[in-house]
Amino acid sequence: MKKMRFSAILVLMVGVLLGLGKNDTHLNNNVDPGVMNEDVEISVKLFDLLITEAKTHYADALIASYHGDTTEVNYCVEKVLEVITEIGELDTLTKIQKDEFDRFYERFSYDFQDLINYINGDSGSIDVSQIRDELTREFLDTVDVGYDTLIILEDEPGHLPIVTNRKIKKIINFYCTRERDNFQKWLNRSGRYRDIMVPILRSYGLPDEIFYLALIESGFSPYAYSYAHAVGPWQFVTGTAAKYGLKRNWWVDERRDFIKSTHAAAKYLRDLYKEFNDWFLALAAYNCGELNVLRAIRREGTRDFWKLQTLPRQTRNYIPNLMAAIIIAKNPEKYGFEYKPLPRLQWDEVILDKSYDLEAIARVTGIPAKTLKEYNPELRRWMTPPDVKEYVLRVPYGKGEHVRKNLKKIPHLKTGPRWIVHRVRRGQTLWYIARKYGTTVSAIVSANKIRNENQIKVGQKLLIPVREYRGFTSGKKKIVHVVKKGESLYLIARKYRVSVRQLIAWNNLYGRRYIYPGQRLYIYKSYGS
Repeated sequence: MKKMRFSAILVLMVGVLLGLGKNDTHLNNNVDPGVMNEDVEISVKLFDLLITEAKTHYADALIASYHGDTTEVNYCVEKVLEVITEIGELDTLTKIQKDEFDRFYERFSYDFQDLINYINGDSGSIDVSQIRDELTREFLDTVDVGYDTLIILEDEPGHLPIVTNRKIKKIINFYCTRERDNFQKWLNRSGRYRDIMVPILRSYGLPDEIFYLALIESGFSPYAYSYAHAVGPWQFVTGTAAKYGLKRNWWVDERRDFIKSTHAAAKYLRDLYKEFNDWFLALAAYNCGELNVLRAIRREGTRDFWKLQTLPRQTRNYIPNLMAAIIIAKNPEKYGFEYKPLPRLQWDEVILDKSYDLEAIARVTGIPAKTLKEYNPELRRWMTPPDVKEYVLRVPYGKGEHVRKNLKKIPHLKTGPRWIVHRVRRGQTLWYIARKYGTTVSAIVSANKIRNENQIKVGQKLLIPVREYRGFTSGKKKIVHVVKKGESLYLIARKYRVSVRQLIAWNNLYGRRYIYPGQRLYIYKSYGS
């Protein structure tokens, strides 16, 4: 990441901090939360809290970037992405709030684009959205709608009709030239999921070609996240996901799961086809919603997708984009691509009867936590959900019995979260409580089912989820470090050859600003290291 000039950092910091909101006086380090008006109950607007949290992490990331603290940058950017996802789930945003959120997200993604793509599994998720936007700008008006000759290439029973025209040919050329690398990556990634997704689509009576809808939606990335706050390989927004049974809470987001989300997408597309009895109209509705398509049909008096001129701009390029992708994917060599499919995911399933930390599983089985995440992309946190009787964990094929046996090595560890009961005192806000326990506003909101515009009251008991880290300190020597003036978490971590995240975990810290001279920090090292 490029090192920013200090003056530029200051300008950005001022802009960020000025945007935190007039009511966020608790952010001032000189204000004691305990001396705020004792007679006023604490009214919390969830959006304001979350956007403040996101902006603060973003500001921390900018500072860390200037100092070259890449570990801290990673940590802060991941925190911003967590909060962005939470904001995307709110269904009561005003237009002003949505505009503020969109402006913040655009600025944040511009500054940390490469890192976001890396954290999201190098998905190119934002790139997919940007490419769709570029297609809309570049190709929408190259040919007047309704005046382009439509050529039918394939129209077999039980399959999606494949057509071409001048616009589709231009999009094919676009993918073959300017976006060759991205399209090649998506094409290769399709091999990982084809044998998983296509049988599911067939079970609902859908054409095989629908598989490539996930290519233009997400590039087959479970972690794809769009500007419209859609998530997963099939890019579900919150409302539609809930309608088709995809669960989302602080622990899991089933929109990311390549099996569950494919079932949901197949059901949704099946329903759309039943409603419109035309695949082009059904796919258009998948992109912009049924009402928009119905309005366009009534307004223009035609059910021919290719003649509808009042559909949203992106939707009018959506089907041509899909057609171009299918045409290339069916014969990649013809268009200069090499099909080198990634190996199909194959797995065993292990039934867990309690919550386990992924890193604890990795430690006793030798299966990297990153691999466990890859097989279980619905997991949003560091562990399997603590609030279910059973959880089915996917592990690499052939490793199931190995995992079952080795899990017995960690029953003495507290593998679940540590729950702290906090009684709200006068003057305390969700922001203050989150900082106190080293967690996030979104975590407290989810754990206590706090809804937008609700109040937390003096005397109310809140359940605070705090990670238990004893499993990582067992069998290690404890070192006590007394913080000296001028030291940061980064410098201390480098001194002891540990990570910033480990320091935060061992000492229940929130970030760099919350250490001070004389503070005692605990570091755990293996004997002999």
